[in-house]
Amino acid sequence: MVYKTLHLQDKWFSEAAPTVPKKATATLTFEGVVADGETVVFGTEVYEFKASGDAGEGKIKVDVSTGLTADIAVVKLKDAINANSALVTAVASTEDDTVVVEYKTIGTEGNSLTIGTNCTNASWGVDVLTLSGGSLGTPSMVRNVIIYASPYYYWCDKEGSEYTVSWKRFAPAIF
Repeated sequence: MVYKTLHLQDKWFSEAAPTVPKKATATLTFEGVVADGETVVFGTEVYEFKASGDAGEGKIKVDVSTGLTADIAVVKLKDAINANSALVTAVASTEDDTVVVEYKTIGTEGNSLTIGTNCTNASWGVDVLTLSGGSLGTPSMVRNVIIYASPYYYWCDKEGSEYTVSWKRFAPAIF
């Protein structure tokens, strides 16, 4: 067991509770096959599903020549994004037929990145037009600080700026 000295301190920030830095994300869900020529868009980057031939001018090819199923589409889209995107990274799930995209930079900037698709059998969700959830953290220059913000306590386990700080939420056990 490791023991640490922790310091209970009053809040020095205006938020209700300290926040951790996060990258903006969005999830594209496929519910069926893709068609040759359908596209997925991130800002100015356009990814085009192609069963054969090249993508249109200015578009990035998503090679689905091995099949147009959702399972193949999510993996191939993820591969194309991770190989070509200057804006986002991607993780695919063939179990859920989803592609989760994440802005490459921590903070709120990614929340304004427009996304879209013309895929008949894929959707970002109702009224989802941009990535979301990106935020800056509450900076702390001291590690092992505890802050109380009802009904939880927050422990700064890694000091840092709004880009690198880490906070953990907990509720103490009653003995």
